[in-house]
Amino acid sequence: MDIVFISNQIKYDILNICGLSVDNSYNLLTNTTLNSIGYDKDEELCRKLEEKLRIVAEEYNTGKRVVKGDVSKNLTVRQCIQLVIA
Repeated sequence: MDIVFISNQIKYDILNICGLSVDNSYNLLTNTTLNSIGYDKDEELCRKLEEKLRIVAEEYNTGKRVVKGDVSKNLTVRQCIQLVIA
């Protein structure tokens, strides 16, 4: 399991779901909160991100489970990554 690759994939998904540019998504700071980048506008964005995180965890067999309600607009990028990898 390549932790850097998975972390970058999650950063890409975070930006892509809320409609921001994914160019250089790997530069997204891990202390960035989801609400500061647009997740405060629509709760459905959190559910979409949850689904993406669940898929990444399953695809890379990280041993983590992401369930409904795990993602909220108050989470940081780091916390989203930690939902998928330890």
